[in-house]
Amino acid sequence: MRVGIPRALLYYRYGKFWERYLTELGAEVVVTRKTDKVLLQKGLEYVSSEVCLPVKILAGHIADLKGRVEAVFLPRVVWLEDHLYACPKMIGIVDIARMMLGKDVKLIAPVIKGGFVLPYLAAGLSITPNPFPVVRAFSRASRELNTRTAVPEYEPGEKRVALIGHFYNLGDDYIGRSITSTFTSNGYRVCLKDELPEAVLRSRKGFARNIRWVYERELYNAFRYLADKVDGVCVVVSMGCGPDSLVAEFMREEACRRNIPFLQLVLDEHTGVAGLVTRIEAFVELAERRKAVPQAS
Repeated sequence: MRVGIPRALLYYRYGKFWERYLTELGAEVVVTRKTDKVLLQKGLEYVSSEVCLPVKILAGHIADLKGRVEAVFLPRVVWLEDHLYACPKMIGIVDIARMMLGKDVKLIAPVIKGGFVLPYLAAGLSITPNPFPVVRAFSRASRELNTRTAVPEYEPGEKRVALIGHFYNLGDDYIGRSITSTFTSNGYRVCLKDELPEAVLRSRKGFARNIRWVYERELYNAFRYLADKVDGVCVVVSMGCGPDSLVAEFMREEACRRNIPFLQLVLDEHTGVAGLVTRIEAFVELAERRKAVPQAS
């Protein structure tokens, strides 16, 4: 069976696990190419203009798989531990995928509510009815689920910026490459939330316990952890993402109170690279000027 995986959204956290699992089950895995303008334009034909850029991109990848595969693998993450929910649009894109693919392409969409094991085992049984190779495949593929436990080390004297954004934004070159490369070309070490241990990202301390969206809690906890270790904070959010916008405001207020240089970049399909680069370079100049001036105690 040829099974397609869209190289978008949750792929940037779980993609290696998905590929290994399906390959171990004997499927021929087809992963879509990296995001480009053509794929984005395809996605815009299928979803409302009100949804965020990552969902539009995912729709384009799904459309690209139609006619090339017998099935598409697209898990639906509803909530993870502590009943922390994913974005409603992220949950709903699976239903859009069913309509896009029609009856000729099977949609394998395990529903994740808390644990991964049972939904993925059930998904594996839809590919091969024998439970023994399914359990074996899941066990082998689970090695690809990285569990970080160590905190990063920071060299004294280096320039650092906290780049706070979802893995599906910063991991997609079409969205994140120009942002990351502009900071690094200016001599900054980019500190990402996905370099931090799970214990930090999933912490319930302080205000974080009030955030009921799983990936937004990660954003806020990463900000709190990195804020006093960097020369500035850049938050990347998607236009139309309500949870991102709300949590970013809390981060902005806290950064202002602590006199930390703060930049928020809002992205959609109309965002140009030149504009992003200009804003980042202005932010870098501001951060370096502020660092050069002794702050009043």
